[in-house]
Amino acid sequence: MSFHYRGIEYFLGLYSTKYTISIPALKNYFKEIEVKKVDVAHSHAQFLIEEELLNNPKKHR
Repeated sequence: MSFHYRGIEYFLGLYSTKYTISIPALKNYFKEIEVKKVDVAHSHAQFLIEEELLNNPKKHR
């Protein structure tokens, strides 16, 4: 499913007991994480986006 945070699209999926996070704008970032709640997966994705925006602010304007 597609979501947006601070203008950057990210995708969350559920695979067995793991969530997948995909952020195409961040060099095709893809990772599986093992968490119990979808809110934690959202927080993880949003943290990654915040880090990218802080480290490369001009790239994502």
